[in-house]
Amino acid sequence: MILCKQKFYFLFIFFVFTILHTFGQDPHFSQFYANPLYLNPAFAGTVNGARFSINFRDQWPAIPGNFVTFSGSYDQHIDAMHGGIGVLVSADVVGKNLLYTYNAGAIYNFRAQVAREFNLQFAVQAGYSQTTLDWNRLLFASQLKDIPVDIDTPEGFDVKKSQFDLAVGMVGYTPYLYFGLAVHHLLPLNRSLSQWTLGSLRLKWTAHIGGKITVKQKVKDEINFGDIFFYPNIVFISQGLKDTTRSHNKQNGTFHYLHEGFYFNFYPFTVGAWLRHNFNNLDAFIVTCGIEYKIFRIGYSYDFNLTKLEGTGGAHEVSLQFFIPYSPKDRSSRKKYQRIAPVDCPRF
Repeated sequence: MILCKQKFYFLFIFFVFTILHTFGQDPHFSQFYANPLYLNPAFAGTVNGARFSINFRDQWPAIPGNFVTFSGSYDQHIDAMHGGIGVLVSADVVGKNLLYTYNAGAIYNFRAQVAREFNLQFAVQAGYSQTTLDWNRLLFASQLKDIPVDIDTPEGFDVKKSQFDLAVGMVGYTPYLYFGLAVHHLLPLNRSLSQWTLGSLRLKWTAHIGGKITVKQKVKDEINFGDIFFYPNIVFISQGLKDTTRSHNKQNGTFHYLHEGFYFNFYPFTVGAWLRHNFNNLDAFIVTCGIEYKIFRIGYSYDFNLTKLEGTGGAHEVSLQFFIPYSPKDRSSRKKYQRIAPVDCPRF
C-alpha cells in the first residue's frame, strides 16, 4: 500500500509539472480593442479623458477545469505629461480555482505629433506577476480512505512564485489608419513552481494594423445615430516557451497566431467576424457584437472551435468600457487637445 501511495504521488506531481509547462503562454482575448492596454501598452491615454475597461473570458467551458480570465484597466491622457498613464490588472484561473496567475502593471506613454494628422505613442510598462497553486484543493489516493491523510508539499516545490515583468509598445495613427508593435516579457518569466524543472516565457511579440473606412457620416468629427463605419484589422502574436530540466534536456517552442477580421459599425451597434489560425492549422472563428451609448460600451464574442479538440464549448467573452470625457475650458487648450485627437480604433 505504501509503494502504491508513493507511486501515485509521484505520477500526480509529474502531471502537475506537465500542465504548468504545457499551458505556459499568456492568455489571450478575442476582443482586442475592447482591452487595448492588454494588447499594447501604447494605447494608454489614447482617449480624450479617462477610460475604464473590464473584460471576462471563459474558455472551453464544457471541459472540467477550464480557463477563466479576468482583466481590468484604467488609462487617461495627461497633457502636462505629454502623454498618458495607465494601470492594468489581470487574473488567470485554471482547473476550478486550482492554479492562479495574477498580474499588475503601471504604464507611462509619451505622445509625439509627427505631422498634423499623424501621431506616434511610445510606452513602457513595469509589472509584477504572481503564480499560486492551491495545494489544499488537490486530492491524492491516500486521502480517499475513511481517514483523510494530509499531504505536505514536496521538497523543492513552491506553491507561490512572484516575479517582475517589463514591456514596451508603440502605436502610430492617422484619422484613417492605425498600427502598432508591442513586446512583452523583456524580463523572462519562470512559470514553473518546481526546482526540478525550469520553464520561462520568451518574448511575446504583438503586431497589429487596421483602418477606418467611412461609409456614411452625417457630421464630420461627430458620431451620430445611423453613421456607418467599416474597420478591417490584422493582429499577429508570436510567443515562445523554453523548458530546461536538470538533465539538460531542452524543449523550445514558438507559437504564432494570426487574426484577420473586421468590425462593421452602424452606430450605436457593432458586429464583427474574425478568423484565428497559425501557419498550419485553423484555430477558431470568432463572432462579435456590441452596443455603445454615450459613455458606455458593452460587447460579447464567441469563439467557434475549428480544431480537432471537440466538445470544448468554445469560448465566451464579455467586455465593458466606461468613459469620462474631458474638454479643456479655454479655447487655446481645446484647439490643442483636438489637434492631437485619440486613436480612432474599433470599439470592440
